[in-house]
Amino acid sequence: MKQIIITAILAAAVATGQAQTFAEVLGYGLPVVVVNTVGGEEPTSEAIEHPAGCIGTSITNVVAKAARLQIYRGDTIWYDSGDYAEGESGIKIKHRGNTSAALFENKPFKLKLQKKADLIDSREEGDSTDRRSKDWVLLNSVYSAELQVAFQLSRLVGMEYTPRMQFVNVFINDDYRGMYVLSENITREKEGRVSVDKQDGYIIELNAYFWNEPFSIKSDMVRFMQWTLKYPKAEELTTEQEAHIRSDIQRMEASLLDSNYPQVIDVRSFARWIMVHDIMGTRDSGGCNIYVARTDSEAASLMRMPVVWDMVSSAMTVADEWSGTHCGRGEVNFFPLLFDNVQCMDFTKAFIDEWKRIKEENIFDSLVAYIDGYASTPEGIAVRVSAPHHMQRWGYSYGLTNLVPQLAAAKRWIASRKLWIDEQVSAMESAYTGMSSLREQPPARRRKELLPDGHIVIRHDNKTYTIDGLYIGH
Repeated sequence: MKQIIITAILAAAVATGQAQTFAEVLGYGLPVVVVNTVGGEEPTSEAIEHPAGCIGTSITNVVAKAARLQIYRGDTIWYDSGDYAEGESGIKIKHRGNTSAALFENKPFKLKLQKKADLIDSREEGDSTDRRSKDWVLLNSVYSAELQVAFQLSRLVGMEYTPRMQFVNVFINDDYRGMYVLSENITREKEGRVSVDKQDGYIIELNAYFWNEPFSIKSDMVRFMQWTLKYPKAEELTTEQEAHIRSDIQRMEASLLDSNYPQVIDVRSFARWIMVHDIMGTRDSGGCNIYVARTDSEAASLMRMPVVWDMVSSAMTVADEWSGTHCGRGEVNFFPLLFDNVQCMDFTKAFIDEWKRIKEENIFDSLVAYIDGYASTPEGIAVRVSAPHHMQRWGYSYGLTNLVPQLAAAKRWIASRKLWIDEQVSAMESAYTGMSSLREQPPARRRKELLPDGHIVIRHDNKTYTIDGLYIGH
């Protein structure tokens, strides 16, 4: 029956001159996402520049459209949302994102299903997790192999949640839109995504684009970023929830300046999050999506960093520096404050321990093996076939047509990065061992100092240490 339906669709497309294009795209090997909006109307938005004192470009006047979503795998309709009926079937589609939505012609999209479904066929054998959701995205991040490398790294190091994603080809209203990445969105789900209590739990983001959000909470740590809500939604936030979240943010930020942070944050999750960014060498501290979650309001529930998201816009470029969030580039002081805290060095120890675990579990070898094999996987082959057509559609002069050399470059980066981080962590561990006794020293004997070049150092007993605890002289 499904084959008969597809044949009918192709026959109908012949009459409009689209059959060959659609048939060819089916043959490229990637799943094909087909969206047909009610009345053929396009989702719309307008670019907006940041107000004074803020940064970034985003979108406003975002208008969603009702639509039907179908996903084809080969000659099979693998998923069909049905025609749009609010709360029953179909989807809403709208533009999403900030800079990528404002400046790119091939806009990224958010898909809101009217009924939960799992749109990605990548379940491991024996996995019975319910991965259905209403929230999915089509990302336009198809210019670099770093995306796949970064998320495989996230899975290997054991982040609490790594969004599943896959490359797809997309048609919207019979118009081929090229390649996208179909991905899970970062949302609350009881299983499969970020699990927090529906009443007392939350997911927040330290967000440079807070000025374009309906609700934000000021951060005392970062001048140009504020906290925004992923869950609950701003329009659903109760007075009690807002007071609870505000109090937690104030408590967390204050704890980073003293020795009480292990009672407030999940130190290991923070260390693991920054380690992923350090391995990738992410330089954009303002655009790397800093998510923090808390399961509920119980005393034992710590604030944690469950997921990494945007890591590819500025990754794998500078070989001899930590990531931007590690260094505090752009005034994002989370991690410098934690590395800087010589009164309580639990975070530094957790960071060192994470590195040792990564080496002991041969995670770098597993990542290199993934990189070596990706180009010859069914998806890798289909990406290489699809990329030239995507580039032709949008007139780009770059993209994944050079997937193999991109993967080779990523492999070289990973090999050299392992050596560089190992040297830095060895020095950090030596300093940590020598400075452990400082926890008992009166705080007045230590002070932080901002140097003219923007680096923060620790002055202690006429000696100078880096924020990572490395002794650098008198």
